[in-house]
Amino acid sequence: MIRRVAFEPKVTSKVCGMLEPFLLSLAKTSIPITLRECNKIHAKLIVSQCISQTHLTNTLLSLYSKFSHFRHAHLLFDQMPHRNVVTWTTLISAHLRTGSLPEAFDMFNRMRATDERPNEYTFSVLLRACATPAFWDVGLQIHGLLVRFGLERDKFAGSSLVYMYFNSGNNGLGNACRVFHDLLERDIVAWNVMLSGFAQVGDFSMVQRLFSDMWGVQGLKPDNSTFVSLLKCCSSLEELKQIHGLAFKFGAEVEVVVGSALVDLYAKFGDVGSCRIVFDSMEEKDNFVWSAIIAGYTLNHKGGEAVHFFKDVCRQRMKPDQHVLSSTLKACVEIEDLNTGVQLHGQMIKNGHQNDCFVSSVLLTLYASFGELVDVEKLFRRIDDKDIVAWNSVILAQAELEQGSGPCMKLLQELRRTTSLQIQGGTLVAVLKSCDSKSDLPAGRQIHSLTVKSSVSHHTLVGNALVHMYSECREVGDAFKAFADIVWKDDSSWSSIIGTCKQNGRELESLELCKEMLADGIAFTSYSLPPCISACSQLSAICMGKQLHVFAMKSGYNHDVYVGSSIIDMYAKCGTMEESEKVFGEQVEPNEVIYNAMICGYAHHGKAQQAKEVFSKLEKNGLTPSHITFLSVLSACSHSGYVEDALYFFTLMLNKYRIKPEPEHYSCLVDAYGRAGRLEEAYQIVQKDGSESAWKTLLSACRNHNNTKIGEKSAMKMIEFSPGDHASYILLSEIYIGEGKWEEAYKCREKLAKICVKKDPGSSWLI
Repeated sequence: MIRRVAFEPKVTSKVCGMLEPFLLSLAKTSIPITLRECNKIHAKLIVSQCISQTHLTNTLLSLYSKFSHFRHAHLLFDQMPHRNVVTWTTLISAHLRTGSLPEAFDMFNRMRATDERPNEYTFSVLLRACATPAFWDVGLQIHGLLVRFGLERDKFAGSSLVYMYFNSGNNGLGNACRVFHDLLERDIVAWNVMLSGFAQVGDFSMVQRLFSDMWGVQGLKPDNSTFVSLLKCCSSLEELKQIHGLAFKFGAEVEVVVGSALVDLYAKFGDVGSCRIVFDSMEEKDNFVWSAIIAGYTLNHKGGEAVHFFKDVCRQRMKPDQHVLSSTLKACVEIEDLNTGVQLHGQMIKNGHQNDCFVSSVLLTLYASFGELVDVEKLFRRIDDKDIVAWNSVILAQAELEQGSGPCMKLLQELRRTTSLQIQGGTLVAVLKSCDSKSDLPAGRQIHSLTVKSSVSHHTLVGNALVHMYSECREVGDAFKAFADIVWKDDSSWSSIIGTCKQNGRELESLELCKEMLADGIAFTSYSLPPCISACSQLSAICMGKQLHVFAMKSGYNHDVYVGSSIIDMYAKCGTMEESEKVFGEQVEPNEVIYNAMICGYAHHGKAQQAKEVFSKLEKNGLTPSHITFLSVLSACSHSGYVEDALYFFTLMLNKYRIKPEPEHYSCLVDAYGRAGRLEEAYQIVQKDGSESAWKTLLSACRNHNNTKIGEKSAMKMIEFSPGDHASYILLSEIYIGEGKWEEAYKCREKLAKICVKKDPGSSWLI
């Protein structure tokens, strides 16, 4: 027995010495440890009689807590014969990490009740948990205890105290500075907390001063957190490159956190080349880095390359998280790639993100852009814990499908009835987008009423949406009232109201509003210039149009596709095709919008040959013509009497580009045949289309060629479409007069008078 008692402590000491480094290595690992494995370690400590060693039990307690095995952690805690400050701090920290604040504060109160003295680390974790306005009072109490224990000037607790004041509001900035200046020792952590705090409030000059003191005066070497705070303050590409050079000097650019921030900022400043260089220089890349490069390329309209980056993620057998999937889906939306989006949907399911609200909201947008209403509905209903972003996405998806306000209003009612989510301005803006015709006006007014009740009608974004809604519904007076209610009018606000006047035939008011906008201190932008220039084209106000052109050139907006196309259109409608051609030739990278404007200008002047040449250039440059392109070139051919060319372009649109003809395309083709007197062929075309505009075009052609037979049929169809429209009766009577059929013409006019339809009066600018 004596030998046994003498031998056991040696064995125990040896086993404990072996277990200690093993337990410490497990405590540092990020790989999840199962409850079964923790229990095995626990059993080993009991069998080896090392369970009484407090530092080893603390490490086991840390393992239980770290991987959320709290029931067993508390059982171990209750059975521990000896507890120290590390024991209490370990369990408090674990509860705070998982968001269980009541349990953490309860543990702290129990700790104080046992007369265990909290140390600087205990206070540090508690203060960081109080770094929200909701726990301001609790944070003040803990600050009082910190002073009582004489730790308020400690670098660890003091850094956390600075962090708490920065994030708790209530004039925390001044308190944070006072605490920081009272610290006995300021390490890199304390300086980083100050840098981060001022970066968050946007005081970039203070960040520069602090960094200068930290590095130049105190001689502390900046670390990753320092550079992240500095990068938050970048307001230009030049500043970004300076900080990048500093990070390169200290070898921090290859670090994941700093590299990710550099990639993200270079993309936001439009420097994709530097973005790629930083990305390639990084030895280690996590999901956040991949998400940053994919999002950056998408932001710079390089969605195809962004998708290739995602394929690289898959080739490296990385498991894409919700951020990578979301960024790649945005790229698919940008390049209109449904097939890749469907494959990403499969990846979502494979990696367990199929019900993730964050990713599904973007996928909703993609499916909606392709009119996949069934998939949109299925995806939305499967999302777990729908947040307001998901609701906004599905409402916006319904609005973009152009089915009227009904579906969006139903979703809004469901949102208000079945959830406690706070309806935001973005939600109301999404619903307003669906109100785009007279029939949707009642729904639009209801939303307007809701914005007033929610006190968001004066918000710029909501106010702009209300102006646009009333404009689409042709309610100019209400649009002006909504515009007047906006407190902070930005360039979009002015663009909306100027566009409203222009869209509703009030071009003179549009130009007056342009002057008011400039007087209000709002300069022209690429959004406000096009409607102003378009108003000049409608009024043939070439002098003011030239002034706007000069402003566009000085500000660099003349190379913007929408500004450039509106200038081309303005000169064409003012009869100066030479200027249109000059502006067209100055475009650096013309897209189909620019080409459409030029073709339309030639069509307006009856220059079909030049219109066809521009169309050929469009194809040679690898651009795909749209339905508007074909409408313009068909119009040019019809005005010039190029029947065969019109038929060629119509066939090209159908067979090569698979564009479904709209009524306007049929009208142009009918007009081409009608001008050439080939009314029988035109009649055959109209019978296939059957739209009101095509029949009206044919009836006008019959009047020009005195074709009573087809003219009567066309007039009857027109009367079926619009019984109250005077045009069909007038045109038919003129056909009868041309044929000398005075009696039929008289009957036609008599019928017009009988049903009380009046011809619209003419108008002239001369009086």
